[in-house]
Amino acid sequence: MNAEIDRDALSREIVRLMRDYSIEQTPAELLRRAALPAELPAGSRVFLTWVAGSPFDQMRRAAVRLRELGMTPVPHLAARAIADTATLDRMLTDLARDASVDHALLIAGSQRTLAGRFDSALAALTTGRFEQHGWRALGMAAHPEGSPDIEASALASALREKNAYDRATTMKLHLVTQFSFAGAPVVAWERRVRGDGNGLPVHVGVAGLASLATLLRYARVCGVGASIAALGRQAGRVLKLASAVLPGEIVVAVAQARLADPDSCFRSVHFFPFGSLDATVAWASTVARGDFRLSDDGTDLAV
Repeated sequence: MNAEIDRDALSREIVRLMRDYSIEQTPAELLRRAALPAELPAGSRVFLTWVAGSPFDQMRRAAVRLRELGMTPVPHLAARAIADTATLDRMLTDLARDASVDHALLIAGSQRTLAGRFDSALAALTTGRFEQHGWRALGMAAHPEGSPDIEASALASALREKNAYDRATTMKLHLVTQFSFAGAPVVAWERRVRGDGNGLPVHVGVAGLASLATLLRYARVCGVGASIAALGRQAGRVLKLASAVLPGEIVVAVAQARLADPDSCFRSVHFFPFGSLDATVAWASTVARGDFRLSDDGTDLAV
C-alpha cells in the first residue's frame, strides 16, 4: 500500500478505537455538576472513581444521577474497603435496583487496612456474588508500567487467574489499564501479556487534557514510570506548566498496533480527566468523529 492509503487506514482505525471511549469522574464531582458536557454521546460509560473514605451512598447517588443524565454508570468497587459478602450483596443490590447497574470496575483499592476479608479484587470476584446478582461484565485493573504496591510476578499471576475465571464462568471480564503518557510501553505490554495467555479485551487508560504540572503529580503518586519521559518531551513543546498536555500520541500508537495485528486485545480508550472533564470530552469526541489530522510522520494527531 502507498503512504496515503496507510494514513487513511490509520485514520479509520483511530475512529474505531475512539468511538466507544469512556471517561471517569469522582462521585462528588459528578453530583456537583448540573450537566455533563454536551459533546459526550448519550449512553457513554462514565466510571465513578472510588475515593478512600467516601460513603457508598455517594457512589449510589452518583450512579442514579448518571442514569438521569442518559449515561451508563460504571462504579468502582474497591475490594479492600468492603467488609464482607453481605456488604457486597447490599452494594450490588442497591446499584442494580436504583441505577440499573450491571457493570463495574472491580479494583483492590489503595487503603492499607482491610475493611474485612477481601485483600484483592480477585478475592471479591471469586465469591461468585456478581453472577448471582445478574451482573454481566466487570472491568479489572491492569498495570502496563507496573505498580508501586504489587510485585511484577504477582501482577502476572493475577492476570492469569482473571483469564481463567473469565473462561470458566458466565462473567465477562475486560482490563482497564492505568494511565500512561506514551504508547510504546503499553503496546509492548499488550504483546507480552497476550503471549503469556491473556485474551481479555484491553481498554487503554489515557490521561485527559490536564496540565503538565497536574500530570506530573499524579504520575509520581501512581507509579507511572516507563512513559513519564514522554512528559519531558511534551515539556519541550508546552510553554507553561499550566498548559494542557494532549494524548494524541498514545491514541495513534494503540491504533497502529491494532491495525498491524488483528489479534491485538486493544478495544477502546478510557480517559482519566484529572479535573479537565469538559476539555477532555471535547477533544475525545472530536477525534471520535474523525475531525483530526495526522502529523507528517503519522505518530500523532491534532484537532
